[in-house]
Amino acid sequence: MQTNMWALYAREVKRFQKIWIDTVFTPIISIILYLGVFGVVTSGREVDSLPYLTFVYTGLLAMQVVNSSFSNPSFSLVIAKNLGNMIDLQLAPIPVWRIGIAYALAAFTRGVITLGIVLLVTIWFIPGLGFPTHPVSFLLALFLTGLQFGMMGVAFGFWAKNFEALTFVSSFVMQPMIFLAGVFYPIATLPAPWNIISMFNPVHHNVNFFRYALTGYSDLNPLISAAVILAFCGVFFVAMQVIAKRNIVLK
Repeated sequence: MQTNMWALYAREVKRFQKIWIDTVFTPIISIILYLGVFGVVTSGREVDSLPYLTFVYTGLLAMQVVNSSFSNPSFSLVIAKNLGNMIDLQLAPIPVWRIGIAYALAAFTRGVITLGIVLLVTIWFIPGLGFPTHPVSFLLALFLTGLQFGMMGVAFGFWAKNFEALTFVSSFVMQPMIFLAGVFYPIATLPAPWNIISMFNPVHHNVNFFRYALTGYSDLNPLISAAVILAFCGVFFVAMQVIAKRNIVLK
């Protein structure tokens, strides 16, 4: 069964390798545009001695991992539903949770590849940002973020009946969470009650932990963010398994 799970994982990795424009070029162009705008507008500004452009850049890196990890399994599963390929998963001799983990790990892999290429192309625009301040925390943040939103993407991919439903989730769930996550500003600068609401936003803790690992700066205790991320990994794992069972198990 483990072999079957890794075969499903390999199939998903090969699938997104065929869409390099979406996998690689879109995130690169997106970050370059953000850096161009913020580089002009925030020139010379700092956040607790951290250059504002570096602050935004590290948030953008976390955002790319979140977006890549969420979109990979969600769109893949909706495509499978529309093409009538869901029967492959229903007949596969793999436990439901292993199917979900295979998709989530493929999403994590896409997030890592996207982040690596984006770093190679764009880090030259950020003077002073080099090796992560906390390399172990960086690897942990990368793995947990990719896995967390990979599992969330699997859950929503099984839940969504069509692309309209998935687009709704992306526009009205993911985007508000990302823009209230402190990617572009410290959470403390938000007026009440948005600063409190942002503390309950799971994406904020991913961004905060990511930024801490890369630069040493954090909006709140990074251990709290790590604990929240782990908790949401557990929540999304359960949600993924429950929703997947309803769609995979043959009646």
